[in-house]
Amino acid sequence: MMANWDLDMIPVKGGSGNAFTARNDEARVFIKKNANPMLTSIYLEGITPRVLWTKRTAQGDMLSAQPWINGHTLTPEEMSDTQINQILSHLHKSKKLVDSYKKLGSQAVGPEALLEGVYSSSTALQKNIYLSSIVNQMKRELPELPDHEVTVVHGDVNHNNWLVDDETQRVYLVDWDTVFLSDPMVDMAYILSHYIKPVDWSRWLSYSGYQPKDNVMNKVAWYGKLSYLRQISDALLKNHIKQVNEEIQGLRNFCRLF
Repeated sequence: MMANWDLDMIPVKGGSGNAFTARNDEARVFIKKNANPMLTSIYLEGITPRVLWTKRTAQGDMLSAQPWINGHTLTPEEMSDTQINQILSHLHKSKKLVDSYKKLGSQAVGPEALLEGVYSSSTALQKNIYLSSIVNQMKRELPELPDHEVTVVHGDVNHNNWLVDDETQRVYLVDWDTVFLSDPMVDMAYILSHYIKPVDWSRWLSYSGYQPKDNVMNKVAWYGKLSYLRQISDALLKNHIKQVNEEIQGLRNFCRLF
């Protein structure tokens, strides 16, 4: 659907220059510039808020509008909400989304490529003795990724990308700029390693449709470490030293569990 009116768009704080708010017939909407082309398909799966319309600007940018949700992003303490299990399970089991992404020319990104991408982009990971030792261990323990296990993954499921409607208490997964095809444990292990107490991992995995067997837990260990390395690398790029130190300590604590 196309919008036929001029937009008076106001940048949204923290939107990296690509997120705006505007009004249409007094209804407030959220607008994303050049959002993931699969956003409508993801909305049709009930995972993210409804896509109201799309519009191409004179400059060639594609705008996508969604209802403005009166709510808040989840806090770390709220990340045990079972709606998260349901949303990720739905996302990871959607063969329709996998087929759609493949039609766009997307290829699965395996664990070796994911690790190399993080390692090569950060000199700190290469020079820090502890972090480089973790990377070398992970290179020796690369998990398998059979074709039938490839799913659409969000890629950045930290608590800031989960939005709860304060009126309905419905939770949505938002900000799909990082989505790609890979192992579902990219998302699952991030949640487990950063937000769920180890004593609750088996229950959390079972509720998400996984049996916590050895091969699953090995993947939790590997992709959990990857999630810390990615966070460390991103925080270093932003010069968020406090977060860097917190993630390194989190990685140390996580590694002690295996």
